[in-house]
Amino acid sequence: MEFGLSSYFIIGELITCWVSFLICINIFLSFSLYDKRQRFFLYAAGSTLLASFFNIISVYLISHHSQYPISLNSFVTTLYFLVLLICPCVMSCYVFDIAYSDSKKRRLFASIAGIIQIIYMLFVLINIKTGWIFRYDETEGYIRGPLKNITYILSALYGLSIILTITIQRKFMSRRFFYVFMIYPFISLFFVGIQFLFPMVILTGVASFTSVLFAYLTVQSYMIEIDYKTGLLRESKLRKRISMQRKGGALLVIKVEKMNMIQSCLDAKEHNHFLLQLGAIILSYFPKDSYILSSNRFAAIGKNMAEVERKSRTLVTDLKSLSSLMNSIVPIPINCYTAAIEFKREENDLDPLMDVINNMLEKAKKSKDYTFQICDEAVFLDMERKRQIYRILKKELTLDSEKFQVWFQPIYSIQEKKFVYMEALSRLKNTELGDISPAEFVQVAENRGLVERLGFIAFQKVCKFIADNRDIVNTVSINFSVYQMLNPNIVQNVLETIERFGLSPSNIVMEITESIFIDNYDFVMNNMLALTKAGVKFYLDDFGTGYSNLTNVVSLPFSTIKMDRSLVLMMEESDKGKSLFDDLVSTFKGGGFKILVEGVETNSQREHVEKAGVDYIQGFLYSRPLPPEACVELLRKDRQKKA
Repeated sequence: MEFGLSSYFIIGELITCWVSFLICINIFLSFSLYDKRQRFFLYAAGSTLLASFFNIISVYLISHHSQYPISLNSFVTTLYFLVLLICPCVMSCYVFDIAYSDSKKRRLFASIAGIIQIIYMLFVLINIKTGWIFRYDETEGYIRGPLKNITYILSALYGLSIILTITIQRKFMSRRFFYVFMIYPFISLFFVGIQFLFPMVILTGVASFTSVLFAYLTVQSYMIEIDYKTGLLRESKLRKRISMQRKGGALLVIKVEKMNMIQSCLDAKEHNHFLLQLGAIILSYFPKDSYILSSNRFAAIGKNMAEVERKSRTLVTDLKSLSSLMNSIVPIPINCYTAAIEFKREENDLDPLMDVINNMLEKAKKSKDYTFQICDEAVFLDMERKRQIYRILKKELTLDSEKFQVWFQPIYSIQEKKFVYMEALSRLKNTELGDISPAEFVQVAENRGLVERLGFIAFQKVCKFIADNRDIVNTVSINFSVYQMLNPNIVQNVLETIERFGLSPSNIVMEITESIFIDNYDFVMNNMLALTKAGVKFYLDDFGTGYSNLTNVVSLPFSTIKMDRSLVLMMEESDKGKSLFDDLVSTFKGGGFKILVEGVETNSQREHVEKAGVDYIQGFLYSRPLPPEACVELLRKDRQKKA
């Protein structure tokens, strides 16, 4: 079909114009312009659209050259040649951008390609005078010049640069990207060859567009299905794989430890290389069923547990070998936890399987057990217990609950020689599972999103306890979790609760740990200042259990530093430990802080801390945590003794 243009065939160019236009519209409507690499496709498709459009007009003018001025013919054909090689130049820059993580190298190669393109475009412009590429004659019309093949040569050079780049940088690229852009130039070459052999078949736009379309569709599907940094399938593919399975199998999950620390030791290029190597190791064992779940968790599916266990052990060995190879730049051993569970054909939901796996990985992490974890009956029993605890918490986290209780441990003042206040401690008593330890139910509350509610109900119970025992109870301290402190309404909630029970803010001491300030310093500080201004006091809890920033301690409105029991034990171990403890107490006392020491259980420990100059003592030596009534009775007896 000639479409009325003499003997020129332009059907390919017409299709190219239309589909290039659709790609440009798709990129605009999908807001992909925010992605730099998506903009490369926009520039490539846009330049192809212009080239095909000008080519169609140029062919029409060539076919009817006698009807139009030579200047118009020359102008349109010049526009065509000006935009003709923009697409291969842009796609070369796209490959440079993918292949090299070093921004200097990317800019260097892009600059070289840009300079070549500018020189070519200048060459096209001066062609108006020289006629080296083409010229028009009033009698013969369009005449090809002696350098008419320059576009073929430059197209071949751009294609060669793509092949060389991906070949040199192959180890830094995923397999799919490598094969796509290895094929890319040959697709263009195929259509350019047809154009060269059959000049009347217009395929210059088709040559560029077909290659771009192939790359665009492949990369788009790749970005949806595959993580380009590791070459592994995304979690969405794992969900689909599980939901559409025709037979059972075994799900393996690998959790790499300290991934953030590993990343901090590497620059961008080294990190990308590390991820590709990590992905390649997993793919070597599970080539069709390897997945990435998060930055440090990976998954694979095997035929059965025996296969997964066998491959898992050698896979972990290979990961350790990777650690040895990178030891010069990553002085951190690559350790990982692995766990697996068998699933049946009818078990087509990923979430329950992941619940079991996550539970096993968490237990392995706590015990530092790097051996292969297999789901057994104990795992299911533990999960069922956690589900029961969750149901109990949902039911019992109310102000009137008799099973969710707040107990109190009195705190002794060395100077006043009496109990001056007490700490509130949450308890879960007399449930269908019996008494449940705080360590267990608090962990469940954190994992299931109930910890903020737990803390607020405990706070309400504390306020009610103070209100019911005003004659004997003056001040109670209570721990506030990071979840409570990050609530935007924390100040309002605390003050309104205090007011609702007819208390004064001075009746409440809020104990918080320094981990709360990580990434949230300004927000928490402003809330602390507002509550302090209202009369609430703050204690720094668990000092000595981890990293402490003394700048935070000094600049924030803490009235008391609460030293962890580990410092008391350190003090007993050696003279050096005792000296350090004494120095810490002296330093904080010099800064105007009160010192509370918890975990004092013996008279020897009491004597040591008293000599160091601490203000308050909390521990089994004076009292264990007590139910509200027993604690009130203890305070009454203590007051009677002092009277």
